[in-house]
Amino acid sequence: MPTSTYTTYEIARFCDVYPSTVIHWINDGKLNAYLTPGGHHRVTRPELRAFLKRFNIPIPGELGGPQKRVLIVDDEAEMAALIERAFRRHPGSFTTEVCSTGIDALIRIGQEPPDLVVLDIVLPKMDGCQVCKILKSKPETRGIKIVGISGKKLPFAEEKLKDYKVDAFYRKPLDLLELVAKASELLGVSLEPALGGESAR
Repeated sequence: MPTSTYTTYEIARFCDVYPSTVIHWINDGKLNAYLTPGGHHRVTRPELRAFLKRFNIPIPGELGGPQKRVLIVDDEAEMAALIERAFRRHPGSFTTEVCSTGIDALIRIGQEPPDLVVLDIVLPKMDGCQVCKILKSKPETRGIKIVGISGKKLPFAEEKLKDYKVDAFYRKPLDLLELVAKASELLGVSLEPALGGESAR
């Protein structure tokens, strides 16, 4: 069960500031708090969430409810980093992990299945379609959502991705906001409106 109140030290850890800064926020009326009989400040969970949202401070997972696990599989390190950064703009909703090959992805999924995989369809050695086949053939991984991506020409018609149970497909360059929005839709995650646009090119 999540904590219902937080100390100035806990809030300082969330916001990466000193506890004295949190006390200044309270004294300035920016953050609503109450005093315990012992004279210590306490902030309720709803008040802390409202404060973080108001000042555009990322909300930690322990304040935002259960996070969804997203595995990003792409052999282009720069692209994988861009996608991961886009999901990390919503830390209360997602946790992320990156693999560079289909084989590594299957090993990691076997250890701890994610809720969604962002999967490059054209990968060396084991391509994304093979990964999809294996995931959808096993009861324990069949429910994982799959968002396919590719910057290369597919060796088959795009419509055939439905045969591999791919839930959505996007071509590079990616609109990262659209990608995250689709992932949140597939997982039933509510996101705060993102500020600005972000594309990978």
